[in-house]
Amino acid sequence: MDLVIDIVMDAVLDSLKIVPFLFLVYLLINYLEQNKNNHTVYSNLIGKKGVGPIIGSLIGCLPQCGFSVVGANLYSKRLVSLGTLMAIFISTSDEAIPILLANPGMLKQVGLVLALKVVLAIIIGVALDFIFGRKEAEAKSDVMESAVKHAQCNDDCCSSHKESIWKSTLIHTFKVFMYILVINLVLNGIIEFIGEDTLGKILLTNSVWQPALAALVGLIPNCAASIVLTEMYVAGSLSFGALIAGLSTGAGIGLVVLFKANKDLKENLKIVGLLYALGTVAGMLIQLVI
Repeated sequence: MDLVIDIVMDAVLDSLKIVPFLFLVYLLINYLEQNKNNHTVYSNLIGKKGVGPIIGSLIGCLPQCGFSVVGANLYSKRLVSLGTLMAIFISTSDEAIPILLANPGMLKQVGLVLALKVVLAIIIGVALDFIFGRKEAEAKSDVMESAVKHAQCNDDCCSSHKESIWKSTLIHTFKVFMYILVINLVLNGIIEFIGEDTLGKILLTNSVWQPALAALVGLIPNCAASIVLTEMYVAGSLSFGALIAGLSTGAGIGLVVLFKANKDLKENLKIVGLLYALGTVAGMLIQLVI
């Protein structure tokens, strides 16, 4: 019974941490959608080619997964590019940095982890923007056209919309919070049932394929994944390359929100596949060098 209570409490606390980010991003999105000048705002948010991934990677490296939630929501509205989304996901470190900082002998690794993930995120993000720039430009044009049509209402209509921004934001935040809570309950239960020791044995291969397995664990949309990976690295049972691979794919709840907010399931699966492939390759290359 105590175990069940612990699982529920952890899930509730993990979910509540995301609420402020959810509320702010939905408030921003609702404002953009209901503002008469949203044509210009959309353009400024999407920005020039290559700038988004740089900003996204720097923001994403902060030690929490809230910005991956923001990135997923904005991408579903086509307010940021694929390169920016991927940069945020790759640079996200979740709980890894606090854990490393808690170990005095790992202070040098903190800077190395952050630097490598930011550089990796920028390179990949800019490259994706360059490759898919034309396609996203067309999507941006569609968003602009839709925004303009949406903005063409009389003052009474716009006033009514503005009055409903807060209510709409609260409803959206609550719905997504409940969705995340259920996911966290299920994932925490699975991780508790399998156990960290068993998960550690699966990854103790000491081979070039270890980053591939770590990257797979990193895809688990829960902060527990980054905690397990980092603790295993601190204990010496996980290579540095595998740690980078796992943390690069570990976008936290951002992946859950992506599937919730972006209705194109095929596109979401492609994004996850791309994230896994890039994280695995990066981890393998780093493992060979370091």
